[in-house]
Amino acid sequence: MSTEEPMKILEESSDYSDLIVTCGTDIYKVHKAIVCAQSEFFRLACRTRSDAKGDFKEGKTGIVEIPRSHKVDDADADWDLDAEDPKSVKLMIHYLYHMDYLEVETAKIKAEPASTVILKDHNLSDGILVSHARMYAMGDKYGIPGLKTLAKMKFEEATQYTYAGLVKAIRIIYTSTVDSDVGLRQIIVTKLHSTGVTSSLGKPGIDQNIKELSELAYALLRKQVGLST
Repeated sequence: MSTEEPMKILEESSDYSDLIVTCGTDIYKVHKAIVCAQSEFFRLACRTRSDAKGDFKEGKTGIVEIPRSHKVDDADADWDLDAEDPKSVKLMIHYLYHMDYLEVETAKIKAEPASTVILKDHNLSDGILVSHARMYAMGDKYGIPGLKTLAKMKFEEATQYTYAGLVKAIRIIYTSTVDSDVGLRQIIVTKLHSTGVTSSLGKPGIDQNIKELSELAYALLRKQVGLST
């Protein structure tokens, strides 16, 4: 039996679970020893009265309810600070048990020969970059440093093979974290600069992002004149 198999069994079964996480109709029976050890959010949510800092409702009920966001489409890519996309919650839970996510999709992209990636109108609106941007934001929001680190690595690596989802990913990146968090922002600025800012301006969505996201526009300007971003 591999070391991965016991974690898979724990995730897929309800054996020994002591915490329920819900998002919409999705229900996850998880283990505090696993999720609280990796996530500051879950650790604080599961505090009991024996803790000097008091407790939350979740610590008493054993249920953590994560509000479900409305369906996010291409015209509504902003990060919802009060609710989550169920698919993102599913990936987060998967990560907490496997220390990875989208393993098959990542391998499929990497199987393609790396080449010069071109900004194409048809592949900018949705794709795997959106998932990585959301996972980075989830790692930040739920206090999971390992998820942030992995998402950054996967995002940067994926841009060597595809720009699928770049437009939506940019907006998520610039609306989901504080300005001082430049983990993914530096990657975006470097990629847009390397492809040529003037050519980027002509692409649907990217042009709008540069117009509406002042931090992105300023960072690109600094990059263009040789200043640090």
